[in-house]
Amino acid sequence: MSRMFFFGYGYTASYLAQLLRTEDWAMAGTTRNPDKVKKMWAQGVEPHIWAGDSPLEAPRRIFRNVTHILHSVPPLATGDPVLKNHFELFSEIAPKLQWYGYISTTSVYGDTQGEEANESYELNPATSRGKLRLQIEKRHQQLHKKFKLPIHIFRSGSIYGPGRSAIRRAIQGDPRLIHKEGHVTSRIHVEDLAQVLRASMANPNPGAIYNCADDLATGVDEPLSYAFDMLGKEKPPVVKFEDVQAEITQNMSSFYSETRRVSNDLIKSELGVKLKYPTYKEGYEALNQARMQRNQPA
Repeated sequence: MSRMFFFGYGYTASYLAQLLRTEDWAMAGTTRNPDKVKKMWAQGVEPHIWAGDSPLEAPRRIFRNVTHILHSVPPLATGDPVLKNHFELFSEIAPKLQWYGYISTTSVYGDTQGEEANESYELNPATSRGKLRLQIEKRHQQLHKKFKLPIHIFRSGSIYGPGRSAIRRAIQGDPRLIHKEGHVTSRIHVEDLAQVLRASMANPNPGAIYNCADDLATGVDEPLSYAFDMLGKEKPPVVKFEDVQAEITQNMSSFYSETRRVSNDLIKSELGVKLKYPTYKEGYEALNQARMQRNQPA
């Protein structure tokens, strides 16, 4: 039996788990939240409480029969808690693993200034977030080269889906549409990201790197504006980024400092992925339909 271990059983991992449950996989994963234990058992995932500040308890026993690992734990300011606490373990079990996926971000490219970045594009992150992600990628690549860890790196755009979209912001009455001329970013629906991961698992290519994004990079204000139109709600006024820059958070200001457009050609040509939601418009229409059926916010 194939056995998956999720480092960080969060949003993306739960959608991949949905696919694996239909194929009778054995699954386990970590969570920091004891309140999620019952839900994980219900979803067929054996829970392990792990705060990230020390190694898992009895890790060699846990990983004795694991064939696949997905690492989606966000980095801490001090680095990656997964590698920090399990680097030696991974060097030991690497030859036995069939697949190891690390979900990184497109922030490793830095500001592409309108150019479309493929997986061989120069890496030049300017933000602390992007620099940290690049360091973690390099640590994984060291494990791959030295110990044959079957690493696959997925540079994901912004992940959206049920419970995580501008539809909820529009329903709640987001007070403004912030527009920065020329600023675009890539995104992907969580279901499409899950199918990219599953396609890679079916066709492993250790050492591979994949951009995970849909076909349309846009400004942040465009999907929010679309959500207001779709809901038939009056839109708030559009404000220029320069006029509100002093008011917004440091993280948001950092986000707007880089324009990033990435190519998704490789997930299509090598993995054969056909996006269920090629742009945010198809994704938002599906989210809104589901919202109306449930009579709940998307």
